[in-house]
Amino acid sequence: MLMKSARVPTLLAIAFITPNALSQTIPFDLVEITDDKLAPEFPGVDFEYFTVGFEESEGSGCAVMDYDNDGLIDLYLPNTEFHASKLYRNIGGGKFVDMAPALGLMQITQRRAGGLFMDVENDGDMDLVTMGHPGYTADQDLFTLFRNNGAPTFDFTDVTNSAGSFPLAPTADPTLLGDYGGSSGGDYNSDGYIDFCTTYFARLPGYLYDQMRLWRSDVNTPALPGQTDWSERQFIDATISSGLDEWYPGGTWMPSFLDYNRDGHLDLHLNIDYAMDILRLNDGAGSFGPDICTSVGLNGNPTGTRNEMGVAFGDIDFDGDLDQFNANAYWGDRFYRNDSEFGATGAGMMFADFAPSVGADQARFGWGCTLADMDNDMDLDLLRVAGLTLPEDNWLHVNKWPAKLSDGITPLFADVSKLVPEFSKQKANPNGDRDIGRSLIPFDFDNDGDLDLVETRPGNSPYIFPGTHVRTAIYENTLSSANSWVQVDLRGKNGSRNVTHARVYLRAGGVVQMKQILLGQSFAGQKPQRLHFGLGSATAVDWIVVRWPDGTLSAKGALPINKASTVHMGPVDLLGDVNMNGVVNAQDVAICRWLIQNAAVAETLYGHLPYKEIGDMNDDNVFDKLDFAILDALIP
Repeated sequence: MLMKSARVPTLLAIAFITPNALSQTIPFDLVEITDDKLAPEFPGVDFEYFTVGFEESEGSGCAVMDYDNDGLIDLYLPNTEFHASKLYRNIGGGKFVDMAPALGLMQITQRRAGGLFMDVENDGDMDLVTMGHPGYTADQDLFTLFRNNGAPTFDFTDVTNSAGSFPLAPTADPTLLGDYGGSSGGDYNSDGYIDFCTTYFARLPGYLYDQMRLWRSDVNTPALPGQTDWSERQFIDATISSGLDEWYPGGTWMPSFLDYNRDGHLDLHLNIDYAMDILRLNDGAGSFGPDICTSVGLNGNPTGTRNEMGVAFGDIDFDGDLDQFNANAYWGDRFYRNDSEFGATGAGMMFADFAPSVGADQARFGWGCTLADMDNDMDLDLLRVAGLTLPEDNWLHVNKWPAKLSDGITPLFADVSKLVPEFSKQKANPNGDRDIGRSLIPFDFDNDGDLDLVETRPGNSPYIFPGTHVRTAIYENTLSSANSWVQVDLRGKNGSRNVTHARVYLRAGGVVQMKQILLGQSFAGQKPQRLHFGLGSATAVDWIVVRWPDGTLSAKGALPINKASTVHMGPVDLLGDVNMNGVVNAQDVAICRWLIQNAAVAETLYGHLPYKEIGDMNDDNVFDKLDFAILDALIP
């Protein structure tokens, strides 16, 4: 965590230059390896999304996760009615095999549009919730919950009925559910279990639509004797009780659970089509307040109606908070720098849209998007796919940090799309690289230390004109630089994989990076929980600090570079233990006082220690006198 007054480490020179002054070179390409089934590098992902109607072509989500705990990242792809969904198990060597038939996940009589892997029972196994299009499936179902049975088979059991079957709570007015828009998960009521929100897009004019549903995890009744399809948890429709029972002028696409105001409770941001976006703060008592999107700056530059589809989060400027990109259609994308200032003198929550300043505001019908370090140079690059068949619609904007715009704050991004011609659709191939894109997720599918991509491509919408069925694309990253890297897998209490919204701070090469595990990103997509850190030329990791979802802290020293490591939740909470001696006492209070009073000296003497993260008692991203007061009050 870096103080706001020190967004970039002082040891780095800061250049104020313009995009035209940059050389257009990158050390990698993005090569599609799914365009030829006979090619040696073909990974076995032969998924084609069969469109049935307009709503189906807008679906085509994906969920990327290591479901069988073997260290290899797997891929779930939903499909339409009478065409099977697929769960591709990663078998190593860059190859996948479809396990859906063997595991009962094909769902050929149900139209699936998305899915989320989440550890529903906190038992260390990733369960799977699949989402459908309401009113279109053969049996009219909305969700299916598959319990992961764990080692050694890691097979799945449909436990939907015992989990409550997801009945909808009655709304005040007769309404319909639109087409699937996206899902996001998180523990919004802080009971230690994952909840999730799903949104819907209003398809037909003249109708009222419920544009979201909030599902709260609750304890289930005991299993009956001999019952095998039992779920330890059931899901309750909490939409109405939480104050979310309303519909908006526009359709609703991707939702996002995130603690925007750093009060320890997950807030809810909604991408809105044909209207302004929505941000509603969690009051900590199970309800969400009124929309504050405009008042905090999440209303675009210029302010106005938009068509928001996908969303991506990441710390682009190394100040310890999450910045936000929103893929748009007709009015151009939005790129928000998070300028929120908390602490004793902070002005609160505030965002600034700088997309026009870096050429990221063009109207190219954006859908899936991501912020990912594609060249392992520490900073996050921007990638986005489009819903048009024209070339040059998919983007790659590389982050040129420490270069900045003339404001001295905003990282400079440069459009280098032409250097990845297959991804940007400037190089044609016979299997559909000019087709429309929907979800975009980065993942290291071959465990070689760089981030590859999966892009879902549903075919041209039959709502406009019939289109061909196009395979989902995997793009292999051909990174050739010598930059080092680490990947971090988290395990919570008793090995639980319920670590959504944990934050990881990692210092290497004099730079502190922060990444956060989010459940649901891009468009109708899910990124793997394994966090990827590019390290640039650094040859070692100094330390890593994890702030777990319950607010406790773990820390450890150097991690081995150029490999993936698992970090377990520690038995001791290090919050407040600023000298890291294993006990929080009056000595920590005294040290905390000195560090705050002598901040400049402390940065020089102790900048290599994670005292700022461990001393941030109120988790507001600032180490200041408020933290000292809290710590002082805790120690007799």
